[in-house]
Amino acid sequence: MAPSASDPEHQDVERQQQSAQWALELGHSHTTLGQDMDNNDALDFGTKSDLDSQGLPRIQDADVEKAGMAPDSPPPTARIATALAADDPKNPRTWTTGKKIYVNFVLCIWVLSLTYASTAYVVSIRVIEGRFNISQEVAILGVTLMVLGFAAGPLLFGPSSEVYGRRPVYIVTGLCYSAFAFGTAFADSTASLLVCRFFMGFFGSSSINNVPASIGDFTNPLERGPYTILYALSAFGGPSLGPLCSSYIEANIGWRWNFRVMAMFCTIMSFLVALAPETHGPTILKARIKREGNAPPALTFSQVINVYKVAMKRPLLYLFTEPIVTLVSLYLSILYGILYGFFNGFTVVWIERRRFSSTSYGLTYISLGLGFLFGCFMLATVGVKVYNKAAVKAKAEGVPTPAESRLILAYFGAPAVPIALFLFAGTAPFPHIHWIVPCIAEFIFSAGMLMVFTAFIPYLIETYMATSASALAAGMASRATIGSIFPLFSVQAFHGLGISGATCLLGGVSVLLAPIPFVFKVYGPRIRAKSKYAAHV
Repeated sequence: MAPSASDPEHQDVERQQQSAQWALELGHSHTTLGQDMDNNDALDFGTKSDLDSQGLPRIQDADVEKAGMAPDSPPPTARIATALAADDPKNPRTWTTGKKIYVNFVLCIWVLSLTYASTAYVVSIRVIEGRFNISQEVAILGVTLMVLGFAAGPLLFGPSSEVYGRRPVYIVTGLCYSAFAFGTAFADSTASLLVCRFFMGFFGSSSINNVPASIGDFTNPLERGPYTILYALSAFGGPSLGPLCSSYIEANIGWRWNFRVMAMFCTIMSFLVALAPETHGPTILKARIKREGNAPPALTFSQVINVYKVAMKRPLLYLFTEPIVTLVSLYLSILYGILYGFFNGFTVVWIERRRFSSTSYGLTYISLGLGFLFGCFMLATVGVKVYNKAAVKAKAEGVPTPAESRLILAYFGAPAVPIALFLFAGTAPFPHIHWIVPCIAEFIFSAGMLMVFTAFIPYLIETYMATSASALAAGMASRATIGSIFPLFSVQAFHGLGISGATCLLGGVSVLLAPIPFVFKVYGPRIRAKSKYAAHV
């Protein structure tokens, strides 16, 4: 005889099934920058969406079984809601504009503290060589290992923020991030310095990976533009701000204080982020249900592990089986490597060849910062205007907005990067050419970089929608891995091949990759139509 619904044992089994279902829905409902499950975005999910008729992530039988539910087991008596209603006063999207601006500012400056620290270290490399009696290659590992930490962190902290909420992950990672930042400031050996730099990147990556998701939590598509611009500026402006500020700090009060300022910056922002409210709707809803005594039982350890397995497997699956993710990740990863390789070569250009002082060398990064600002201006004007125009046209025709409408900035940025590198190669090594010319090349380079990145990241989100977090995690992991490798050989390349030769090599690689945005413009719809996971057809 089948157990009755009133049987306590049956109810317990049912609640365990609800718990597993909740875990899966949280694990699948990656709320990312530009990703929405409501209202006007409904058209954007197409026929291949991973959402069910209720707008929630569709759960596959295989995933249900892995999380502890039998596929053919009786369904729960009532579906557990995993999203706050649009008019719910606890919904972060109903916050006042002032509150949204404050939370966005705190989160984005936290990102800035990480990207600042990634390159502020470069100024102190020569002093570190002498202090610890190590080679330049070993000293550069401080950059490599931190960027490598960017690759490992998102695979853990992305799923964690979906299961446990953004704020708990921010608090734990912020505490560890700050601790290892102070570890670098007081390190008394090469090993301790390098280990602390790696874990700074590992725990700090929680910011650069999860903050876009938080922005998506508390903004709707129409208002999101200004909030994302600050994030883009923080993510890309930090690498140019780092050497600019740290060159003055080191010149006046020493390399230890360069690292201490980094640590204080990281700690202050981590503290402010810990005070920020939760933004993840399902986590807020889960806390409410728990207070009302209706929450399912806590997940078992095996269920938690299986949720992580599902969440961590998909990025690798996308990276190696989805042509869009593969090509975009390859392109952005090599550009990211060129960025860090180019930065490391600046010391050869400005200090060794042009004999700039450390502080004057730091000032050359202003041109990079201005380029990033110009890229943000292009995003706020051209990028937004073109996408909104395409969205209005698509809505009138009753079809999804084509993801390729996000790529407009890449059509400018892709050719700008090699042009800038070749201009730098032809002018930077020659002291008789005014320094402003290679600085103009740096300006064009950084503007092009930002335009490419801010085009392709939304493109991935538009393409994969409900599972776009997996596509972004795949890109972030490959980007940081390749980006961490370039500093290991960039200085040697600038010495061995010469400034012109090394920069032309980077320019040549970027030329080979520059057609990728135009390939997607022509063939993108066809590739997406053949994809198993793309939301648009």
